[in-house]
Amino acid sequence: MDQGVAALLGAAVGVLGTVATSAISGWLGRQQVETQARVDHAQWRRQVRRDAYSAFLAPANESRNALKLAARALIGEVDVGVADRKLQVAQDHLQAVQAAWASLAVEGPESVEQAARSVKTGLHSMHTTLLAWLDSAEGAPDRNVKFVERHAVEVTTLSERIANFTVAARSALDETEAAAAGGSS
Repeated sequence: MDQGVAALLGAAVGVLGTVATSAISGWLGRQQVETQARVDHAQWRRQVRRDAYSAFLAPANESRNALKLAARALIGEVDVGVADRKLQVAQDHLQAVQAAWASLAVEGPESVEQAARSVKTGLHSMHTTLLAWLDSAEGAPDRNVKFVERHAVEVTTLSERIANFTVAARSALDETEAAAAGGSS
């Protein structure tokens, strides 16, 4: 093999090596950009969901507290005006819960939306019980026993539902974080 052919072969190998190195570098760079984009999207999605979950949980807890205060106003000598005002405050909080639930329902996932709907239903049930209790407040005190008992059960049930919502929300956020770390969407 003469020097000209050897130089030509050397140059060809050099060009092929450079092209191969460039192609591999380009492919790896593209993979890195795609992976980073998935991670960034998952982190953004997690933050949006966290905000939606918090925006639901805050008025849900405020509603629960307002409903408990309204229930206290119905115990003993009942001032119907005071009890009615406390129930109106609770109703205002329930409207905030409804608005926050709508946003959360869009963000998902379904397990969190179902847990939130369960909380929302529990709050509305408690509010309905208190309205019925208020309507019977002027009747015989022994008729109110069923409302007191029903309210006590609803308070416990609602606490469980809020705890379940919190667990579902954490789980969904952890899944989003795991997806970001694993590189899937």
